Amino acid sequence: MSNELLVLAILVLPLAGFALTAAVGRRLGHRAWVISVSAVVLTWIIGMVVVFTQLTGGYGPDGIHFTLYTWIPAGTFQLDANFAVDNLTAALLIVVTTIGMLVHVYSIGYMEHDPGKWRFFAYLNFFMFSMLLLVLAANFLLLFVAWELVGLSSYLLIGFWYQRRSAALAAKKAFLVNRVGDVGFSIGLWAIWTTTGSLNFSDVFTKLPQMLAAGQIQEWQITGIALLLFCGAVGKSAQFPLHVWLPDAMEGPTPVSALIHAATMVNAGVYMVARANPIFSHAPAAMVIVAAIGIFTALLAATIALTQTDIKRVLAYSTLSQLGYMFASLGVGAYAAAIFHLMTHGFFKGLLFLDSGSVIHGVHDEQDMNKMGGLWKKMPITHATMLIAAIAISGIPPLAGFFSKDEILGASFRNGFYVVWLIGVVVAALTAFYMFRLMGKTFYGPSHVDPHVHPHEAPATMWVPLVLLAIPAALLGLAIGWPPDAGLVHTWLDPVFAQADQTLGLHHEAFTLFGIDGALILVSVALASAGLLAAARLFGLRLPGRDVEPRPAFVAAVTQRLHPLYVGSFNKWWFDDLYHRLFYVIGGGVARASWWFDAHVIDGIVNGIGSLTVSSGRELRQIQTGRVQNYALGIAVGLLVMAAGFLLVAAR
Repeated sequence: MSNELLVLAILVLPLAGFALTAAVGRRLGHRAWVISVSAVVLTWIIGMVVVFTQLTGGYGPDGIHFTLYTWIPAGTFQLDANFAVDNLTAALLIVVTTIGMLVHVYSIGYMEHDPGKWRFFAYLNFFMFSMLLLVLAANFLLLFVAWELVGLSSYLLIGFWYQRRSAALAAKKAFLVNRVGDVGFSIGLWAIWTTTGSLNFSDVFTKLPQMLAAGQIQEWQITGIALLLFCGAVGKSAQFPLHVWLPDAMEGPTPVSALIHAATMVNAGVYMVARANPIFSHAPAAMVIVAAIGIFTALLAATIALTQTDIKRVLAYSTLSQLGYMFASLGVGAYAAAIFHLMTHGFFKGLLFLDSGSVIHGVHDEQDMNKMGGLWKKMPITHATMLIAAIAISGIPPLAGFFSKDEILGASFRNGFYVVWLIGVVVAALTAFYMFRLMGKTFYGPSHVDPHVHPHEAPATMWVPLVLLAIPAALLGLAIGWPPDAGLVHTWLDPVFAQADQTLGLHHEAFTLFGIDGALILVSVALASAGLLAAARLFGLRLPGRDVEPRPAFVAAVTQRLHPLYVGSFNKWWFDDLYHRLFYVIGGGVARASWWFDAHVIDGIVNGIGSLTVSSGRELRQIQTGRVQNYALGIAVGLLVMAAGFLLVAAR
């Protein structure tokens, strides 16, 4: 099979799975998953063949590039449906296809008793097609089409249980908030076309720097293009101020949260900015804004996660925070570190969400952590895998999150972004604290589960994916990230970002364990460990031979002492209330007033003039008698009036 056919098969299989499941899935009953899961398994197999060949140099230094057909031939505007695979694409394919396949398998058990599961699996396949199209696209317009398709998929899956008003509203909120960012993204694409005359990645990334160097465009223009593209990333990856849609998106089934809102779709913004690195590296002002938005979002989301009681919403705000790390990394010029963290985060955050689904499944759809506790005995596999993921995201060595997060922090410090580094290490401590608060409330201490509920471990179709995801969550960082700044992931990605590093004047220095790098690691690990130990002391932890009991009285006392901060965090710093007042209450009021003014004043004047004209014509029509005598009399009267007027004027 040719290389082009392999790439097309990666796209065609999930699309065909969607079409077939949508057509005949209802008739398959409880076997509705067979077509879609089979399609994704085959997609994963072919994807891994493409990834392995690409990363081992089998496709040559340029990878795969081909044109399927001319998509839009319109005068001077010529656009092809073209696709490409390079090392950055390969890294995303690892995450998307692997987690997508495991989520499909997990969903067999999770959605077993849902009457609409055929529709659910069809939507999942449609999302896989959309996300893979986004990753494989070789021009901005094709990427934008895929960008909107993943948004549509997200809308369908968030609102899957549309009978619930909360799910329907969450789906609409996600769709509308993303459109705000996509307006900026689309304007950015227009700006790229009018500036370069092309939307192909290869042309745009070559022409824009050349035009800037030749003085044909100014730096503010390329900065504007970069910021417009970043608007789309802010919406899709739920960064401040468009972060409000992601926590509400937890209304969808938990496998959706794991696949779309943790491991894949929300990473699309990170991927797009990394793909457009030749543009951003020539716009240093835009990169500062990217770093500022990213690290602020990381801190904002971490402070909110500290007090939430819904297990999925804690993880949702955690996702916002980790995405903030990635954008901060892109903003400081550490592109490879951002993609490295995207990969590790995809696995341990996907695992955390699937674990939360296992917990929810085991306690009969309860999501409030205050109504859990003591579950480690009842759900040992879920507990063990979630503990691995919690340690990984906390940045504790040697698990995966430590390596990628430390690279981001180290690059921030070495590149002179000291504020980003300082906030980053504070967020690392907060991350460890809220994750082990979650672990304590869910698995340790006394049980607060309803007596009528009997917690139980998930079926094999659910816990097998958990075990498989726990392996990369624990080992991926060590496997591809060691030694730091020179591991396998850098062998893959550094060539992709080499030109950007040169433009920014960045140089990869050798890692020194007993120098500044070691000191930075010591600080970040110490703060993360302090956060972990503090949460374990307050909310409980299971240790070999001794369990640490939670201290609810002390937690209540601290909460009371920090009551204003606690209330702000618990209410998500009132951003949802602010947006509701600004855009729904005030904006809606302005819209209604504008409608009233248009309907009654503008339309009233226009309609009044029309009515006056019609009525005047109707009255004047009566003097048109058709009799010559009447017309002669009218002329005579008119002449007399004119003469009288002339005499009066002359008399003065």
